[in-house]
Amino acid sequence: MINGNDNIFYEILELNSQINQYADLGDALEKIMTVAVRACGADAGFFFTVSDDKFLNLEYSLNNTLRSSKKGSDNLPAFPTVFLPDIKNNPQKGLVEQVILNNEILNYPNIHEVKQLDLTFFNKYDEDNDYRTMSVLSLPITSRKGEVIAAAVFVNAKDGDKNISFNADSQKLAQSVCSLAGMVIENRRLSEDYAQLLESFIEVLARAIDAKSPYTGTHCQRVPVIARLLATAAVQEESGPLRNFEMSPDDWYSLHIASWLHDCGKVTTPEYIVDKATKLETIYNRIHEIRNRFEILRRDAHIDYLKKRLNNSDTQENLQAWFVATVKQLEEDFDFVARCNIGDTPLTDEDIKRLEQIARQRFTRYFSRMKGISWAERDSIKDKELYSRPAQENLLQNREDHIFGEYNRGELYNLEVRSGTINKEERRKINEHIEVTIDMLKALPFPKELSNVVEYAGAHHERVDGKGYPNGLTGEQMSIPAKIMAIADIFEALTATDRPYKEPKKLSEVLKIMQGMKNGGHIDPDLYEVFIRNKVYLDYAEQYIKPEQIDDINPEDYL
Repeated sequence: MINGNDNIFYEILELNSQINQYADLGDALEKIMTVAVRACGADAGFFFTVSDDKFLNLEYSLNNTLRSSKKGSDNLPAFPTVFLPDIKNNPQKGLVEQVILNNEILNYPNIHEVKQLDLTFFNKYDEDNDYRTMSVLSLPITSRKGEVIAAAVFVNAKDGDKNISFNADSQKLAQSVCSLAGMVIENRRLSEDYAQLLESFIEVLARAIDAKSPYTGTHCQRVPVIARLLATAAVQEESGPLRNFEMSPDDWYSLHIASWLHDCGKVTTPEYIVDKATKLETIYNRIHEIRNRFEILRRDAHIDYLKKRLNNSDTQENLQAWFVATVKQLEEDFDFVARCNIGDTPLTDEDIKRLEQIARQRFTRYFSRMKGISWAERDSIKDKELYSRPAQENLLQNREDHIFGEYNRGELYNLEVRSGTINKEERRKINEHIEVTIDMLKALPFPKELSNVVEYAGAHHERVDGKGYPNGLTGEQMSIPAKIMAIADIFEALTATDRPYKEPKKLSEVLKIMQGMKNGGHIDPDLYEVFIRNKVYLDYAEQYIKPEQIDDINPEDYL
């Protein structure tokens, strides 16, 4: 065998079986070149690759005499940036350029005797390293489709201490080993292409979710920023409970994907629920319908007043006093209903009673409710005759045509929501988005190294005290990246300037709320402390929220 190595074929077979275990391209090329140099009896070797944009790059070099082994991230020997199309028609090319452009094997006993060959690289390499390049074997490395994607260069075949030429056996062995490099390079590029495709798909999906609502248009894009900032701060902790926290490259990528896709289940959430700024809002705010009914009652009161004046039913003073009192009461009742519709203040039992009293006021409807409606809405009405003829109706209504599938759009029903703008069915639907998210992500064929994506994304509404959803996980049952996701989601929502149900909050207000969440067992206290002490909130705020929201913060006040 070459160089007396009886085990070279065994090494090649072993290399073939193990090469896909190397995650880093440089590590894989290093292993291949080590075996290839031994196989062909070379003293040194180089791997060059051709990028997708046709640039020639030196990826790895090995020199046994110099005891040098360097890969792409290291300080490789000087090699000029070469754009291959620029030199395609140049009669004097470098060795590697010629091999790649012509897809040919070049084997020279003494490269310095070759004319019409640019030896700049080898001359500089020799000069910088006090080395002498003599025999050279250069091989093109092709893809499955026959495209040249790389080249291997072997220098100074050895017979003991003597430089010799590369013979036919050396060339065949080198070709055999270097074919693995082609497979590795192509597979890595395919993996990168698939990763890029996945990234693009993820971003498209996230942007589509954001685009559903004009009010949450950047949520899925901003949560990844906060998650990355907080995770970085946590990893850098040198003391405290998080001092040993680390994240592998797979963990980072999983967190990245999870933070982009954490709300993908919202594709099934109706827009009107996501956008529901007031209790009566569906496609629009139905407070305007109720305002018109108050207008009708006021106009009816005015007509009654005028009729009684004409009929001399009572003194003008009494009639005037009655009309003024009636209008004043209508105005007060409407103001109350309008305030209830906003949902920013929790309703009391007395508020509910007053709403029900107001609701029982009656007005006359003269026009049919059966006209101008869809067949589905028409079929949902049982008493069509009642809906067709004029009738006395309540001022605030819960009608059968307010029921749409699982949703109750009754006016009084929604106005009586005690806190916020979302009724219990809508709340259930919103909460359901996380279950849909989990199901959607479970259906995706993530590789084993990204299996944590589902857990990271699916736990952002869990609480460390076990009172969250969908699974009621405790802090002990949640991973640190999942807890990071929860904080990122909350902070983005609280600082957002585009939510219809709340006005933009100052940073101090947001941190006060989050402090309460920490004390109340909602979010992880250790991560919250990292969030505050490392001013993660400020790094994000300076980039993404309005300047007028950023006020002076003393971190110690919020711990």
